[in-house]
Amino acid sequence: MAKSKKDKKKGISFFTKGSNDYIIWIVVIMLLALGLIMVLSASSATSLAESGDSYKYFKKQLLAASVGIVGMIILSRIDYKIYKRFAVPIYIVIVGLLFAVKFVGMESRTELKDG
Repeated sequence: MAKSKKDKKKGISFFTKGSNDYIIWIVVIMLLALGLIMVLSASSATSLAESGDSYKYFKKQLLAASVGIVGMIILSRIDYKIYKRFAVPIYIVIVGLLFAVKFVGMESRTELKDG
């Protein structure tokens, strides 16, 4: 019995079926987990010395990652054509914020910011 064209295309089709691209999700989750492990291993001693909780910075990073994942899920459900309408205004706002960081910036460690 000969294989049909549909049978030949199986490969990784499970990961690319539907509206979600599961390969991207898997890569994002793996990178996120690696980053969280790095934060935990790099900051646990400092965090323990400062606050008595070796997971202080890890918890903050985990909360930020969770908010980011929720935001990513929400934004992935919106049709990309809607974003096209707002691309130029968003770009202008982002460039304006970049200039604001350069010229309005805050003092750091009591040293005045050079203009």
